[in-house]
Amino acid sequence: MTETNDHNKREAVRSWLTIVSIVFAGFVVISLLDANYQGLHINSFLYHVIRAVLILVAGLLVTNILKTRIQARNRTSFSPRQQTIVGFSARLILYFGLVLAVLAALGVGLSSFVFGGAFLTVIVGLAGQSMFANILGGIWLVLFHPFQIGDEISLVTWQYPVLMPSYPHEPLKPIYSGRVTDISLMYTSLIIEEGDTMVFPNGIIVQGAIANKSKTNYRRVRTRFEVPTEVDPKRLLAALEKRFDQMDRPPQFELVDLTLSGYSVRITLWSREREEQVRHRTLSLAWEALHDIGSISDINEMPH
Repeated sequence: MTETNDHNKREAVRSWLTIVSIVFAGFVVISLLDANYQGLHINSFLYHVIRAVLILVAGLLVTNILKTRIQARNRTSFSPRQQTIVGFSARLILYFGLVLAVLAALGVGLSSFVFGGAFLTVIVGLAGQSMFANILGGIWLVLFHPFQIGDEISLVTWQYPVLMPSYPHEPLKPIYSGRVTDISLMYTSLIIEEGDTMVFPNGIIVQGAIANKSKTNYRRVRTRFEVPTEVDPKRLLAALEKRFDQMDRPPQFELVDLTLSGYSVRITLWSREREEQVRHRTLSLAWEALHDIGSISDINEMPH
């Protein structure tokens, strides 16, 4: 624990020294540029552009270092809810301050930018663009917090309809499930169940349906399988009830389809576990129930 604290302190000192060095170097370069402005024989527009580029480069370097330090401190000093608010707010303030600094270097006054007609034109233009929608979506997520960093969520967006799989499976929703790792100005990052990191635009997430699994105690899982007509359904349902009698909540057994060659059984139960784990255990118990009534051997002995 002591070694970790010492390492964090060294990293913090190194980060602040880097920031001071960048700011000092930028100040010296801009001061030299101002002092030799006349001798360089450049026009006013090019002079302001060079200053803006220098401030932009230095600001991006400092912003990235500060973001890294804030994220590191978030993981050790704040709750998940505080991590979400502090991380997003810090990014918003840093980038907004950087934009104002660049505008000032270009000679654009804050009052003319805010109250001038150009400001309204920019806002109207950006309102229909994905960048502005994503920033507003990020603010929406932080203010109303349907989820926070560290939560397990499932995301369904309106851009994708319900999928109808082949018989005899249940209808499927195009869900992306994973753990939230970051909410930035533009994107929300998830580590999905396959292990990959996926980023979703904030503007899309606020329009979608979100299932926060971290706030869910039980979820419904349905499993369906086919049985030949030679298997007595009454005996099968009794065997299933016996096999599933140790569950936290009693499952529901239903005959949901009937053909000349067989019928379908659907098992509905509620569990805290992941859906794949529940289906595996459900089908394993169903096989044992079939074995209990001797149906497995009967099926194997049937002529093919």
